[in-house]
Amino acid sequence: MNVIDIGIIGGTGFYKFFDQSEQVTATTKYGDPSAPITITEWAGKTIGFLPRHGRNHEYLPHRVPYPANLAALHDLGAQQILGFNVIGSLSPEVGKGHFVLIDQLIDLTWGRNWTIFDEPGGAHADAAHPYCERLRRQAIEALKDTDEVVHPRATAAVINGPRFQTKAESRMYRNWGADVINMTQSTEASLARELELCYVNLSYCTDYGVISEDLAPESGDAPVKHVDVVAQFQRNLHRVEPVVRTVTQALRDDPSCGCRSALDGCWVRA
Repeated sequence: MNVIDIGIIGGTGFYKFFDQSEQVTATTKYGDPSAPITITEWAGKTIGFLPRHGRNHEYLPHRVPYPANLAALHDLGAQQILGFNVIGSLSPEVGKGHFVLIDQLIDLTWGRNWTIFDEPGGAHADAAHPYCERLRRQAIEALKDTDEVVHPRATAAVINGPRFQTKAESRMYRNWGADVINMTQSTEASLARELELCYVNLSYCTDYGVISEDLAPESGDAPVKHVDVVAQFQRNLHRVEPVVRTVTQALRDDPSCGCRSALDGCWVRA
């Protein structure tokens, strides 16, 4: 069913993006997605928008129905997915209010529904470059002249949640080379690869987290609280929307992209 051109998955605070639009209640062989999918014409394309955590944040990060979310957008015709997140900084270079295009991740999650290969005969997907580099180049080019601070690369430490990290953990992740921290990116990027979808991330930094004294003592961010993350994001939604729109307009499909054949040679054969 080719209904949408691009799927947009919204993160914390990003529960409603389009009003006065069609709502589609989807189901997949992996179950139901987090919420009905909003379909609308936006940025010159037909968009399917899905709030990752549900309309009212019903699903904490370890309980998000990730396979169903990706599959529902795919079933509606999306071959390209823009995953939007809020993140915390682990680096003095990534400041509160900056935008980030994550290109690498360290997956620290466990026990969640994180793969479509749950039966014999699956595949070992290649995740050396977990995001679509073609879409990343398009997004970087689109945002190069924006007034916003945009980091074209960053490594994300992806923790399981739902609790926030300890100071010791954050300092360790920073020593490992992580620039930012999040609870959802690894699962979503991995499933997009298994479904042979082109997937790109755009993140907005809301805080310096529990090691704000290391990075920005004047911020007063520690201890980080969910209510503060949401409030900071909502205060800046007027900045987020044009950046998301700019990226969405720039994303161009290419059926020959390597993401569409990502599982070639990866299948387990008896």
